[in-house]
Amino acid sequence: MDNFDTLFPDERHLGETTLRQAQLVMLRILKIVDYICRKHHISYWLCSGTLLGAVRHKGFIPWDDDLDIAMLREDYERFIQVAKEELPDDLHLQTTENESAYDYLPVPCKIRDTKSLMISSYLDKQKYHKGIAIDIFPFDRFHRFGLKNKKDFFLKSYNWFISQGYDADIGKDTSTIKVFVSWFKPVFRWLLQKYQRYITTVINHNQEIPDQDCFVGHGFNLPWTRKMNMNEIFPLQEISFEGQLFYAPCNTDAYLKYIYGDTYMTPPPKEKQVPPHGVIIKPML
Repeated sequence: MDNFDTLFPDERHLGETTLRQAQLVMLRILKIVDYICRKHHISYWLCSGTLLGAVRHKGFIPWDDDLDIAMLREDYERFIQVAKEELPDDLHLQTTENESAYDYLPVPCKIRDTKSLMISSYLDKQKYHKGIAIDIFPFDRFHRFGLKNKKDFFLKSYNWFISQGYDADIGKDTSTIKVFVSWFKPVFRWLLQKYQRYITTVINHNQEIPDQDCFVGHGFNLPWTRKMNMNEIFPLQEISFEGQLFYAPCNTDAYLKYIYGDTYMTPPPKEKQVPPHGVIIKPML
């Protein structure tokens, strides 16, 4: 097994602020994931705010407290299997399959640092591991045309509906409607289980769609409906992030405009430059 302590030393103590220490934890996780992916020829790319940070800041958005990457479904599933064997002892592979308490549907896979703590809004009572993490999202293929396109859209919309019901107990203290819906969580759990069993066949079938006839986007088991052309992502390119090269979509401009609009290179007002996720961040326990 590779000696990741030597290859990628833990440098969280070099951060001048708590947020920067957390970013250094996430950066080390990314370096290890990148190393494993290159070793096993698994494709991934920086996405969402992490890609925006790479393009606009050449690293983390200065006030950001998470790190996101994406993989096509086939690479995602291969990575899960490889990571079980390759990750060092101080990193924890967190999925709904290998940690029974983990049920946060929007992010089906996290790689957690075991020597830290980050608690997000309304998730303080969850009993799963809460170390600082990077998020990994599977991307699926979707039909571009005809009735099959409409079916894919319906399935994504249905998943969004049942996921909203299942997650209603998150932040229910702020909403009477969420309190009511959360009473039906066992029903939504049953619906999700049925959906997830069914959708596996759809995902496998859609992997056969030719690249020119499909969109690609967040997987059937994720809430987001945004989709892009395959040639806006592949072939991947390398991009500088915190002084090291990682993989990114080939057309970062199209990718970021689709998510953030034409003004993505303009930072938000100063009052909005705050960490969006962590309520409690402890890079060193």
